[in-house]
Amino acid sequence: MNRAEKKAFWKFFLTYFISVALLILVAGYFYFAQMQQQLIRFEHFSIIKYAKRLKVGESIEGMHGYTHKYFDKKVDDFSIDNFVHKDHRFEKWVPGNTSDRYIFITKDTDTFEVKKRELFYLLLGVESALLVLFAILSFFLARNALAPLRKNIEKLDRFAKDLIHDLNTPVTSIGLNLKLLYKDPSLKDHRVLKRLQKSANDIFDLHTNLSFLLKENKYELEMIELKDMIEVLVQDYSDLYPKLNFVAINLEGRVQANALALKQILDNLLSNACKYSQDNGTITFTYANKCLELLDEGIGIKHPERVFERNYTEHLHTSGIGLDIVKRLCDMMKIHIQVTSSENGTLVRLEFE
Repeated sequence: MNRAEKKAFWKFFLTYFISVALLILVAGYFYFAQMQQQLIRFEHFSIIKYAKRLKVGESIEGMHGYTHKYFDKKVDDFSIDNFVHKDHRFEKWVPGNTSDRYIFITKDTDTFEVKKRELFYLLLGVESALLVLFAILSFFLARNALAPLRKNIEKLDRFAKDLIHDLNTPVTSIGLNLKLLYKDPSLKDHRVLKRLQKSANDIFDLHTNLSFLLKENKYELEMIELKDMIEVLVQDYSDLYPKLNFVAINLEGRVQANALALKQILDNLLSNACKYSQDNGTITFTYANKCLELLDEGIGIKHPERVFERNYTEHLHTSGIGLDIVKRLCDMMKIHIQVTSSENGTLVRLEFE
C-alpha cells in the first residue's frame, strides 16, 4: 500500500476499532459495577442469615469472618436496612430478641475481595479477548473496504505510468529539434521559437514532476553533500539565466535525504526563483544549523501560505504542481519547509532533521 492507502486504512481501522473498544469498555465497567453491588447485597444477606442463627440459637460454627456484640439500649427510628461497607469490614445493627436489645455484627471483607478480584480478572480476560477479536475484524473490514479504492488507484497509477512513458519520446524529440533550430542564426532570436522553447520547458517540468510523483514512496535516505549538489544546479541555471546573480554562503555540510528527491526539490525551487526574478537580481543559498535557505529578489508571492496546494498558481501558463511535489517530497524525507514572501522577494527555508 502507498502512503495514501495506508492513511485511509488506518483511519478506517482506528475509527471502527476505537468505537467498538469504547463500547466494550463502557459495557464492562457498568457490568462490573452491577456485579459488585450484587456481591455487596450477598454479603448483606449473609450477615442477616448470621443474625437469624444467633436469634434462634442455632450453631454458627463454620461461619468464619464474623464477630458480634450485644448492646442493651433503645434506638428510635431504627432501620432494618442499615448496612455499612467500610475499608476492611461490613457492619450491621440487628434487633435482638427484646425491644431494647441490639446485636452489632461485623464481617471481614476477605471473601468479598477475593470474589471481586476474580470477577475483575474474568471480565478483564473476556474484554481482552473481545478487543483482540474486534481488532482482527476491524483489520479485515478496513482491508476489504479499501479493496475497490485500491483497484482504482492501481488503474490510475498504471495509466499515469503509461502516459509518462509515452511522453518520453515526443518530449525528447521536441528538445532535440529545438536545439537544431537554435543552430540556425536566422531563428535564434525569433519570438515564435522562444515561445516554443517556453512551452517545451513547461512540458519538460511537468513530465519530470509527474515522474517524481509516481516514485515518492520509493526513496531511500542517505547522507548528501549540499555544496556539490547546489553548485551543479547553479551552474546549469547560470547558463539558462545569464542576467541573474547566484550567491552561495557556507554550503559546507551534509544532510540526510534522498539525492534524486532533494535534487528535484532544489530544482523546482530554483526554477521558480529564476522565473520570477528581475533582471540583474540575486539568488542566494545559505546553509547553517541544518537549515538551508533560498532567497530571491523576485516579484514575491501574494499568498505564500497557499503555494503548496495542488494546482494553486498565481501566474498563467503554469500547472501549480511543482510546489505540491516539493511538499510531498519534503514530507516523505521529514524536511520542514517554510515560505515567506514580500514584494521584494521570497525566502524558502528547508529544515533537515
